[in-house]
Order: sequence, then structure tokens, then C-alpha cells
Amino acid sequence: MTSKLNIKELKRGIRNNNPGNLIRTPNKWVGKIPYAESKDDKFEQFSSLEYGVRAMLLDLINDINKGKNTIRKLISEYAPAFENNTMAYINSVASSLNVTPDFPLKVINSDLLLLLAKAIIKVENGTDAKHVTDDIIKKAISLVGNKTLSNVEIKNTVKSGSFPYVLELAVFFYSVATIFLL
Repeated sequence: MTSKLNIKELKRGIRNNNPGNLIRTPNKWVGKIPYAESKDDKFEQFSSLEYGVRAMLLDLINDINKGKNTIRKLISEYAPAFENNTMAYINSVASSLNVTPDFPLKVINSDLLLLLAKAIIKVENGTDAKHVTDDIIKKAISLVGNKTLSNVEIKNTVKSGSFPYVLELAVFFYSVATIFLL
């Protein structure tokens, strides 16, 4: 695991091992630094970058589960306008994924999660995003494990001998929204 915890020269998200800049919540994230030991009174701190990225991915999956199935909807929930330039954030992430802000995200898989995580980490941390490598993100994706998205199971299907962090996640959001969210 990789840690940049409390390295003052780095952007807040990186030095907190929280490159998605998740604010403090009562969530019991794996790898979360207890508040009594944390050096940041606004944002979560994690024991490693991998756990911080994992928490970010789980937060995003939770938002998608609530019907946020476009970049506009997802980022509007993740980075609200009262504390961000949300339109610039949306446009940056959409551009990084090579989609329009309102393009429906029909399939979530390891490739999408990798690109989405990289795009968000870049917006949140600028040039310090370089400290969060693809391998760190891929490890975080593997740590997500098996999750359920609106009663559609997302399975970690890593096979021995295959690319180490492949995570097949096949979800059709329109079907999920139509069947489970209405």
C-alpha cells in the first residue's frame, strides 16, 4: 500500500491519502484514520491512497445507485456548486472520459472506474494527481469487491493469471433506473 499521509508539500487530498477529498462523515471506511488521530478536521484521512480511492469509488457507486447515471448528475452530487465550480468540474470529467456531460453511463466496469477516478483525482489535486498511479487505482478497484447496484450484482471477476485488477462490472443504468428506481 502507498501512503503520502501528512506530507505538507502535497495537496490536501494527497497528503490525506484521500485523493477524492471526501469530507468527514460517520461512514466506517476501511483504512479510515480515526478522528482522534486525524490531522484534518474537515476531510477524511486514510492509511493509504488505495483505501482513499476505494472510499471514493464506493461513494461514486452509491451515487450511481441513487440514479446519478450521467457525468452531470454524478458530479453535481459529488461536488456540489456551493463549494465547487461544478460546471467546470463536470466538463473536465466528461472531457477526460470523452463523453458529453449528459451521456448515459450504461455500463460500469474497471475501465470506466479507472478513467473516472483519474479524472476526479486530477480535478481535486491538480499536478499532485501524479502521485496516484494507475496501479494504485486498479488496486483500489480490486478492493471494492462484490457490491450491489440497485439489486444488480457487481462482481469482482478477477481470474488467477489474468490482468491483476480486472473488475468486470456490467450494469445497464437505464434498466436499473426503470426497474428499480421508479
